[in-house]
Amino acid sequence: MTTLLESCASTNYYAQSALTNNQITIKKAEFVKIEQGKSTQRKYVLVKIDKLNFPICIYKISEESYSALLMECTHRGCELHPGGDYLVCPCHGSEFTNKGIVQNPPAEENLKTFKTTTDNENIYVQLS
Repeated sequence: MTTLLESCASTNYYAQSALTNNQITIKKAEFVKIEQGKSTQRKYVLVKIDKLNFPICIYKISEESYSALLMECTHRGCELHPGGDYLVCPCHGSEFTNKGIVQNPPAEENLKTFKTTTDNENIYVQLS
């Protein structure tokens, strides 16, 4: 029960981003969380843009590797909830990895993913 309450109490972080020519740009610094003077790394950030009906969850896989997933369940179209290294559908319980791969049905299709690239300061998410 404690874990459930802790997960409900946590809030998702929506990163600042810029959309130019079907490409979202997010600063890598958006993954840095500073609390009480200590710096930690977020596992993921969310991005919401008007062009899409659902947010995009961007997971940090490694120092230079990121995955970008549309947070729309492939089963019935509910908005997914990120939790650690996975996404869960609150409607019917489907689960997906941080790379968008189905782990638990009823969903049978993997999530929509977007190509990501990086440079020293930014993460780029290609929408098309």
